[in-house]
Amino acid sequence: MYQNRVIFLLNMSCPVYCRFCFRKHKDSRNEVNPTPADVKKAVAHVEKSPSIKEIVITGGDPFMNRANMTCAIDGLMDIDHVQTLRLATRSIAYYPHLFLSDDAELLGYLKRKNLELQQRGKRMEVATHFIHPDEISPQSLMIISDLVKSGIAVYVQTPFLNNCNDEGPELVRLFSLLRGAGAELHYIYIPCSPIHGNSVYWTPISKGLAVGNYLRAHLSDRVIPRICTATPIGKMDWHTSGWAVEPVAENDNFIWIRSPYTPDYFKRFAPIANELDNIRVNEEGTIDIQYMAQIGDESLFLGARPPRTGGVTTQPESTDTILPMVRRSEKIKPSIVDTGSSAISRVHETRVEIDADAVDEDLYYIRGDDRITDVVIVSGKDAIESLFRIRRIIRALEEIPHVNAVRLRSLKFNYEPESYTPVVIDNLAGLNKLAMVNPLRLEIETQFLVADEFRPAHARLARLLNNKGITIYCNTPLLGRVNDTPEAIHKLAYGCRKAGIEFHHLYVAGLPIQNRWNRENPVALYDVIDIATRVRREGSGREVPRYIIRTALGEVDFGLSSTIIGEDGNLAVKLLCYDLSYFKSMSSDFTWPDDVKEDHDGKPVVPVDGLLKTTNFVLS
Repeated sequence: MYQNRVIFLLNMSCPVYCRFCFRKHKDSRNEVNPTPADVKKAVAHVEKSPSIKEIVITGGDPFMNRANMTCAIDGLMDIDHVQTLRLATRSIAYYPHLFLSDDAELLGYLKRKNLELQQRGKRMEVATHFIHPDEISPQSLMIISDLVKSGIAVYVQTPFLNNCNDEGPELVRLFSLLRGAGAELHYIYIPCSPIHGNSVYWTPISKGLAVGNYLRAHLSDRVIPRICTATPIGKMDWHTSGWAVEPVAENDNFIWIRSPYTPDYFKRFAPIANELDNIRVNEEGTIDIQYMAQIGDESLFLGARPPRTGGVTTQPESTDTILPMVRRSEKIKPSIVDTGSSAISRVHETRVEIDADAVDEDLYYIRGDDRITDVVIVSGKDAIESLFRIRRIIRALEEIPHVNAVRLRSLKFNYEPESYTPVVIDNLAGLNKLAMVNPLRLEIETQFLVADEFRPAHARLARLLNNKGITIYCNTPLLGRVNDTPEAIHKLAYGCRKAGIEFHHLYVAGLPIQNRWNRENPVALYDVIDIATRVRREGSGREVPRYIIRTALGEVDFGLSSTIIGEDGNLAVKLLCYDLSYFKSMSSDFTWPDDVKEDHDGKPVVPVDGLLKTTNFVLS
């Protein structure tokens, strides 16, 4: 289905047959398992296909067939162009004994193979599914933590199921527990696969998007999965790389979805896809596909995107011009509510920022609100220059049970990776606590602007920290004439992936550097859709960032938990996930700032700078 990755089906059985499983209709369930000889033929195909960068090893459950898994891993690790092996399993939730029996022999095997892969410049990841908090056991959390502390990323994909996890609080609890153990939350699929017997689990698209708003308001930004639909020709992310166009005429059960894929994309490796009778090519040149779903809200039919008009074509700018502004010391963000301390800024229900010079009394505010799960420590220099003070803060946070993550900002990870000495890495490892009970996960937030900034030292440093269970993630501002093209961000996403860094947020607007630079070099909203389309189509799904707008009232997802209103020179963003009661729950005397207006439905509307509208289409 994708040019850069393939699926290996190594085992046809599974320890659990989920009713909503998207493979339950496949004939493979009734087939015999492939043999190691069959696996070697598949490995030979990959060796002859240099465009393939990632292999998804799945089934059934591939962990139940060690002979085939060993054959696949050993064969694939010697292929130069293969970069990542992704091992998919449901057994972490439903059959943890598979990993823990015989003195956790299987976990030991995975760790050894991961080291062999690392020696060849490759990585191993484990993909798993959790649906509801009731599926989590101490054993499953222990398995996740053990893998992550050994440098094996564990990511979770969750189908959205009617009357199971479709209200929001269940997902908040589920994702928070998994996050503390070290997991990454990757996708939430809406709706679940439209195959026979699944109708009891179906929900309309509108309900899934509404729960996305709930998660944005009540869950840490580091735990919110991408809201995704797996169409018959590939995945798309709602309201960035795809959207609902219109109903299918004379068929109430199907809708047209704009996908990020093009006929030329499939001509390169799967021309048969262009012969499907349920697709059409739109005026953009991308493919619309019929998909079996109920929309739930007719306003979500956005129609076709019109051609771009207006805008100014200018020469690109070197990063050398903007780097002095980028590397300027950043203070903590202004607080959205009164925290009673100048060293504590609350920027979300779940997240606060704290100055590295804070004293113990400043932590009283954090202790007093059990909704706070994430603490971002900000230093006027760089996090690794303030480790002595940061260590004191983290030791105090260990005594606050509802805080499960500490995040350190460090531009030096990019611009001075050599400053991460063995002593610094050892100190950071000692502060990371992935555990079943009272975890306190440590993460490093850094920033890359363009792919040319990546060096071998970054991949080496990321690997050393990953092997200590520390995740490094990148937040990048979209800057006019610097990196605001599909090509630039596609290369940046690939660079992050290759270096072992998670591409977390691509900020469309709202960061201080954007407020200064993009006033004179605005980012066209039309380009944001083109960027999202390119990254989804050409890259791995594990490269896709979240497209974010930061405002004085918090962060929102471009096109998903926000809408852009107004005309150029007077644009504003409507925050769909917040209302006055949300902020009053954090501070009873909260009132809207002077420049914020309340829309007729009670949602705040906040001015936004540095953006350019080139069409009247709702997303651009």
